[in-house]
Order: sequence, then C-alpha cells, then structure tokens
Amino acid sequence: MVVGIKMVDNKKKYQRKGISLKLLSWIISTFVLIFSGLLSTSLILISVENQKVTKSNENYIAIKQASNDVQLASDYLTSQVRLFVVNADKEYMDLYFEEANNTQRRQKAIETVHKLTEGTAIHDQVHESLTKAVDESMDLMSLEFFAMKLICVDESIPCSMYKEVYDVDVSSVPAENRKSEAVKAVLGTEYGEKKKIITKNVNDAFKIVDDLIGKNTEHEAKNLKNLIFFQTAVIFAHIVFVVVVILLIFFLIIRPMNVAFVAIESKQEVHVHANREFNYIVDAYNEARTYNEKVKEKLTYEAEHDKLTNLYNRTGYVSLYKRMRLSRALYMLIDIDKFKEINDKYGHDIGDRVLIRVAELLEKEFSEDNAFVFRIGGDEFTVLIENTDESVDETIVERCESINNVLALGTGKIPGINLSFGIAHGDEDDTTDSLYRKADKAMYKAKKSQKNHVFYEKNHIF
Repeated sequence: MVVGIKMVDNKKKYQRKGISLKLLSWIISTFVLIFSGLLSTSLILISVENQKVTKSNENYIAIKQASNDVQLASDYLTSQVRLFVVNADKEYMDLYFEEANNTQRRQKAIETVHKLTEGTAIHDQVHESLTKAVDESMDLMSLEFFAMKLICVDESIPCSMYKEVYDVDVSSVPAENRKSEAVKAVLGTEYGEKKKIITKNVNDAFKIVDDLIGKNTEHEAKNLKNLIFFQTAVIFAHIVFVVVVILLIFFLIIRPMNVAFVAIESKQEVHVHANREFNYIVDAYNEARTYNEKVKEKLTYEAEHDKLTNLYNRTGYVSLYKRMRLSRALYMLIDIDKFKEINDKYGHDIGDRVLIRVAELLEKEFSEDNAFVFRIGGDEFTVLIENTDESVDETIVERCESINNVLALGTGKIPGINLSFGIAHGDEDDTTDSLYRKADKAMYKAKKSQKNHVFYEKNHIF
C-alpha cells in the first residue's frame, strides 16, 4: 500500500512536467488524417481526369480510324477495279465485291462514327463529311460497274453472279473500243474528280476531329496542371509536417531515450527531461533502481540455489551444465540409499538434516577441484568437475569412499547412511543427455552392489 500511494503521489508531481505525448499524438494523428485525405482526394481527381483523357483519346483515335476506313475502302475498291480492267483477271472482281457486299468498311465506319460522336459537338459535322465521302464513293461504283462489264464482255468473263455488273448495258460501245472505254471509266478525269471529293470530305472529318482534340487537350492539360499544383502543395506541406514530427520525436523521445539507455547500461541514475510521460518513467525508474539493486543479489542467489542445502539447484545445474565442455568433464550422480525409509522412520526433519550433512561433506571433499555441487532432486545430488581426465579416477573414488565412511558412522540424531555414486567421463560425442545416462547407469549398478557403492561408467568396480 505504501508503494502504491507513493507512485500516485509521483504521478501527481510529474504530470504537468513537460509536453504530453498523448496530446501530441492526437495532434499528429489529426494532421496525418487531413494530409492523407487531401493526398487521396488529389490522387483520385488526377486518376479520374487521366481516365477521362485516356477515354477521350481512345474515342478520337477510333473516330479517326473509322474515318480513315472510308478512304481505305474507297481506295481498295479503286485498286481492285483498275487491276481487273488492266489484267482481266476475275479474282480482282471477286475481291472487289467481297469488300463492297461483305466487308463493307464504308458503311461500318459511318455507324462507328455515329456511335462514338453521338451527343458531342462534332457529331453533325463529322457525320455529314463522312456521309458525303461514302455517297461519292457509291456514285463511283456506277463507273466501276460499267468498266467491269466492258471487260467481262470483251474477255468473255462470266459476271452473272454479280447483278450490279450483269445489268449494265454496254451494247452501245463498239467491240474495238471496249478496253479503252473501260480504262477511261476508272482512270479518266471524271473518276479522278470524284476521288478528290472523297478525299476532301475524309480530310474535313479529320480536321474537325483534330480541332476538337486540340481544344480538349488544352482544357484537360489545364485541369491536370491545377490538380498537380494542388497535389504538389499538399506534398510539400506534408514534407514540412514530417520534418517537424521527426524533430519532435528526436528531441522528445529518441534523444532522451539514448541518454537514458547510456545511464541505464552504466547502472547510473537517469538525468534527462523530455515529454511528460517519459519524465514520469525516469523518476519512477530512479526511485525503483535503489530498491532493485538491493534485491537483485538475493533474487539471483535464490533462483540458482537450494534453500535447504545452499547448493546449486536444478536451475543452476541446467545453466552451468549447458556451458560446460563435456569432453573434459567428470560427472558424478549421487543418491542416498534408502532415503525414504529414513524419512518414514525418523521423520522429515531428520531427513532434511541428512540432506544438509551430505551437502556439507560433498562440498568439503570436492572444493579443491573447483567442482560444482548440485542438489537436483529430493535425495539426488550431482558433482561436475571441468577439465579433468581418467587419471583422477582413483582419487575421486577414494574421496567418495571417505564420504561414505563418515556418513556410515552417523552423528547425533542422524543415523548412519550410504551414498551410491555413478561416475562417468565425457567424450567428444557426448551430449548432456548421453553423459547423464552413463552416470545414471553406473549409479544403478552401484545401488545393486552389496559391497561397493561407487561405480565407473565402464562398469569397473572400485
């Protein structure tokens, strides 16, 4: 309760000392949301405008392509009829009518332009120009049919499958003039003038579309420029805001934390002031530091030592065992024979005194070897000796026997007892588990022996 009251008093003492991170985080969050909203809005507007420009350009390209198809179709028909007149090859007439009756690029182009320009300012003008071009191209077909009929008659080429040609009357043209009249029909002045009219109307449609593209491009470029300027201003303001936030973080958090870290690492008091919350933590740390220093040694000792015997406990055993070089280690596993009977007969108090007595003797006998003595279970002890080899086995066994000789006599209320020792040396291939198993196996044999209570890992009885 005293600690709790003191912490509350400290909070009251330091809550007005420095800038509040809570308030600052709310301010920063608000500005982040504002800038994020502005940037998102600008990106959406630019994206919409870009899509609008893209769609417009795609429509204009499609309109110009359709307009160009009128010219291409007309020129294609002209080339096929002229080739037919010159070569008298029926294949050219077939190609002509494939375009005129099936492909029909001129008619489809008119439909496409009508669909793409419907509702726009250029619809009527473009549609009118292209319609004139198509009409003129259709008028040319009468001359083309006439020329083809002359060649069919002159060259005896069947044309009954093409009614437009078959129905043309060429009886008034003398036989000797059929070829020349056919050539005149598709290469003469009248034909050429009509082709010029077609080209002019298609070019007029192009010009109308190009003018509109120019106007729209200028308008859309202005809109994009304004949006980009707005976005640039938002980004610049956001950069300034980020710089300010970075400076605040550095002076209110990072720099004080670095100073605090240096002080904490050197185990000194922290003397730095920053934001309100950090100041409170610093003061709380300084206050707790003194107390923690006092309990640290006690906690560390209790964590690794057995309360009854003051030997290393299992926690200390695991920690040291894992760091030990097993190939040069001697491992002893020790167990009190018939310890349960002692507890049952004399009581647990005497049993505890037996454990204490065993711990004292183990530490006394092996202290000169820089050995580690552990109590790892109820009546189970372990001795670990580093940097040793089998040359010390005889000495180790003598000490074990000496301990048993002393314990066998008993003292005061402590009855005579025996310890079973299982001894193992570590090899290069040993692990903590395998070394334990070897010692455990040796101790098991020691317990089974009627005379000896010390066994070596290779089943050699000392």
